Amino acid sequence: MGETIELTISLSGPVKSIASPTLPDLSNFDVYSSGTSSNISIVPGAISYQTEYTYTLVPRKVGDFIIGPAKVAYKGKTYSTQPVKIKVTPPAQNRQMTPPQSSPSGRAPKQAQAGEDFFIEQSVDRTRPYVGQQVTMIFRFYQGQNLYEQPTLRWPDYNGFWVEDLPPQKTYNKYINGRSYRVTEIRKALFPTVTGKLQIDPTVLTIPPDAFSFFFDNDPFNFFSRRSRRPMSEKVLQTDKIVLDVQALPTNKRPANFSGAVGNFDLKLSLDKDTLEVDQPVTLKAVLSGTGNIKKLPAIEIPELDNFRLYDSGSNENISKNNYTVSGSKSFEWVLIPTAPGRYDLPELSFTCFDPWRKKYLTLSRKPGMVFVKPTSTANLPPGDRPINIIPAGRASLNYIVTDLSAAKTSTPLYAVRWIWGLQLLPLIWLAYLTIATERRKKLEGNLAYARRKLASKAAIKALKAAREAKPDQFYGHVFNGITGFIADKLNENTAGLTNVQIIELLKKTGKCDQIIEEFSSFLGKCDAGRFAPGSPARKEIDAVYAQAETLLSELGRKLR
Repeated sequence: MGETIELTISLSGPVKSIASPTLPDLSNFDVYSSGTSSNISIVPGAISYQTEYTYTLVPRKVGDFIIGPAKVAYKGKTYSTQPVKIKVTPPAQNRQMTPPQSSPSGRAPKQAQAGEDFFIEQSVDRTRPYVGQQVTMIFRFYQGQNLYEQPTLRWPDYNGFWVEDLPPQKTYNKYINGRSYRVTEIRKALFPTVTGKLQIDPTVLTIPPDAFSFFFDNDPFNFFSRRSRRPMSEKVLQTDKIVLDVQALPTNKRPANFSGAVGNFDLKLSLDKDTLEVDQPVTLKAVLSGTGNIKKLPAIEIPELDNFRLYDSGSNENISKNNYTVSGSKSFEWVLIPTAPGRYDLPELSFTCFDPWRKKYLTLSRKPGMVFVKPTSTANLPPGDRPINIIPAGRASLNYIVTDLSAAKTSTPLYAVRWIWGLQLLPLIWLAYLTIATERRKKLEGNLAYARRKLASKAAIKALKAAREAKPDQFYGHVFNGITGFIADKLNENTAGLTNVQIIELLKKTGKCDQIIEEFSSFLGKCDAGRFAPGSPARKEIDAVYAQAETLLSELGRKLR
């Protein structure tokens, strides 16, 4: 007891958009949504999407429990997870709670010592990096109570740094001074571009007023549970600034061809062929791979080659951020066109970088290999039949020449197309929709009675759906809560302590429900009998009561508009 359980439900498949999973019965736990995360995996011939829903469960009592299967429906089929067994033990009196990660200073943050509900901090993994070396900045948001509105995060400008985001965002629980905090952790890779003292300015997080968080809840049974109001004033949190002492790269033994690359890299060269004819192209490819700021790697210099025309085909990058470290590869390609036959030993290419872990310069040298150039097979053709090379011999970029051009087609001007004029109305329709939606949201947030009345039907439908999927012995309780909660929301009454007699009196006062009061009173009595009767109702009885509840909800909805 006192500890929390993180429940993660993962949906994966070839479809990006799938309905949220239906949770099993979690009546033995307090349930809080911890957000969702999405990922896409692309392999040759297939795309796979994965969405994870994370929930924090707080046990209400000691015992052995089974978390039933979560379900999701797709194209008429229902997919479910495996049940999970949970054992909840009494809290140990003198047990020391070990957090998943310690704070950078080894102490609890000063805000936590004062018992704050929310606080933030930022830290770095090194304070004396070399220029160009990765510094991992870690931002943490400690959340002592649940939030139902997303806070606003304002990052500093990071002047003097090249910045790369480091997904994924992490969430976990951490105990500080005996209190559990939900921690959201975000990381960034900072590559200092200048030497000397560099300051990382504070990060600012703003928590908006949470006056209606008790109403706009992800829990469909939130209307029927006990809640406490949150503070209604805005809360602004700010981290401390961090100062880095960025070291210059050593000048001792610095190679003459060093061009500023910092990291740990490897160099590989390859040729797409080693035998060709005069005026036929061969592609030389150089790949730099390793750890460091891949995007800022300088180009590899290739010398002029006798008896070859050289064309630069550009470069491309492949970035990886596994384990919160920027790595990957950067490839360079050149097209070589021989102008004379022979056997050529292509000269070696070299690349120099500074390795901050070894604290020394490394020069990587590789040889592409041999190329055998044969005389062109068109050499014996008559002069008039030989192809003419129109590409100049100078160094230039090589572009593709399109030769398969389709015949020009006449087209209708846009102003003569009728549906184009219809598209002009879309911005006005979208603007009208935004205006109506904004006004409705303002009204929902400013008028609690109106909000409860408008959202009553959705809450009741969710409650009935949960009743259908709950255990049979809990069916009548869910149905009763859904029906009575619907009436309380429609009439802006408190559900706590509301009896059947009081509900009937409230309906009579409306003067709109006289025709169904007798039937509704009988239905409430049936729910009471089912809730406290021994045993569980049969499936046939559940279906009949569920259909009657839907009919009553529909009738009440029309009369209590």
